[in-house]
Amino acid sequence: MEERNCWRCGKGLSPGSLFYVIHMKIVSGFDGMLSESSEGVDQQLKELLDQVQRVDPKELEKEVYEEITLILCKSCRDRFVEGVQHPWEGPFRIRKDPDSIRH
Repeated sequence: MEERNCWRCGKGLSPGSLFYVIHMKIVSGFDGMLSESSEGVDQQLKELLDQVQRVDPKELEKEVYEEITLILCKSCRDRFVEGVQHPWEGPFRIRKDPDSIRH
């Protein structure tokens, strides 16, 4: 069995060592609303078909559905989860216990 590497930091993950697998499915959303321009539906469909014919089919597929798998070491997994759970905090962490801060 060959050694894996952490996707984020590149650390070698030897066989039998601890690692984490993140499997993401990215699917386009639809809120049920269709906008109709002043040009009408027929013109919109014609323009859309023209656009589709000029784009690589693989790129079109990615616009609708894509799967990504990441292998992470423990510390990168922890940082990844923290970033996903608290994306608004950026590089400065919001304290969990604000009452303990003295002003």
